[in-house]
Amino acid sequence: MDSLQRATVALLIVGDDLIPAEVSAMLGGSPQFAVAKGEQFLAKHGKKVEAKTGNWQFGGGWESPSYLDRQINELLSALTNDMSRWREVTNRYHSYLSVGGYFNDWTGGMTLSPDTLRLLADRNLPIDFDLYAPAASN
Repeated sequence: MDSLQRATVALLIVGDDLIPAEVSAMLGGSPQFAVAKGEQFLAKHGKKVEAKTGNWQFGGGWESPSYLDRQINELLSALTNDMSRWREVTNRYHSYLSVGGYFNDWTGGMTLSPDTLRLLADRNLPIDFDLYAPAASN
């Protein structure tokens, strides 16, 4: 088990010419958030804003405790296994897997299995980690 107290995993796809319905059809999933460039949407602060670019986000729920291999596997298995569709999406749009997490202590670690890394590589997906830890005590 990783020393992450909790973590979230989401697939993010971004592009000026992104049409959310097309990405959904290609990957076979319904996003938690999607918007085309220029569309209005309700931001987290409660105001309507215009999207500066297209955005398609899938997944993103927090889990505690965290098992990153399982979380990544479940997220990707909910979408198509057709690698030609993945290549089309990742070649056309900026696409990546985002992992956010909190460590139990000021130091910690995590491991991704070769199988998980293969799932990402097969889909041409980089992974972006955004990790936090409590302040170190003196």
